[in-house]
Amino acid sequence: MLSRKLFATLFLLFLATPVCYAGESSNPDPTPETVTEEEQEESEFSWQAMIGLSAVYDPSLLEGVDQQDALDYLNLALLLDVSYKGFFIQSNHRRADGLLDGTSHGAEFGYRIEANDKQELDIIFKNYIGGFEPSELIDKKDKNIPTLEGLDDRLPGHGVAFRYSRFNEDQMYSLDLARLSMEGEESGWLIEGFYSYFIPYRNWDIYYGGVLTYYSSSIVDYFYGVDKDEVTSARALYQADGGFRAQLEVVVQYPISKSWSFNGAVTQSFYSDSFTDSPLVDRTGTTQIMLGVLYVF
Repeated sequence: MLSRKLFATLFLLFLATPVCYAGESSNPDPTPETVTEEEQEESEFSWQAMIGLSAVYDPSLLEGVDQQDALDYLNLALLLDVSYKGFFIQSNHRRADGLLDGTSHGAEFGYRIEANDKQELDIIFKNYIGGFEPSELIDKKDKNIPTLEGLDDRLPGHGVAFRYSRFNEDQMYSLDLARLSMEGEESGWLIEGFYSYFIPYRNWDIYYGGVLTYYSSSIVDYFYGVDKDEVTSARALYQADGGFRAQLEVVVQYPISKSWSFNGAVTQSFYSDSFTDSPLVDRTGTTQIMLGVLYVF
């Protein structure tokens, strides 16, 4: 009888005793570590700087503007990725222009409104279209370009956009709705959809991408239209409508060492008639090829 009572008492004590697994503390109420404000700010701040040097074949859509000198085929870019409490500066490493343009045109400044593993909502500021100065292009090419002679400068098209991104394993989708400002009161809007599919192959990172962008008539007309005061014998009056640009590209990256990596990209761009009908343009599309190296600090 006594042995049964002793067994029952030991059994109840066993059930009431907490079980400690390997790596767990036997203290049932451990005191949490105190996190200082400085440590919390450090955990919210991250940065990475990169310098890229590449050889680029990048023909212009403009008539008469071709690559000639060796320097025309070389590109030096500074890529900077910084984030702090939702604010960020980033380069799109999935796209060729993000690796080429760096902080000049490829960088995106923004604020992350909402983010999780599946989707993001950001507000961003970036240059969507590079501008050009006809007089400087003529001087640089050291030749007469009748379609550009006497043409007014086109300033870069920068703007603020809302971007929605969705992630699905190795795939990424994003949609930008942007309002662009050019010169003075000139403004317009665009919608840009981007799709990227990531395929790892041995040590290679391969990104297949597609971009479809619609530009409002005011944007296309500002860059490729010809006003009344710009008409010459080589340049007829032209008022452009809204138009599309479609792009297909492949971006590859291969680690050479801890700090160095090889980068390559091929981008094929197609333009709608509102672009190609312009007297400033003599191509229906462009092919861009990039081969280079990237150094990570």
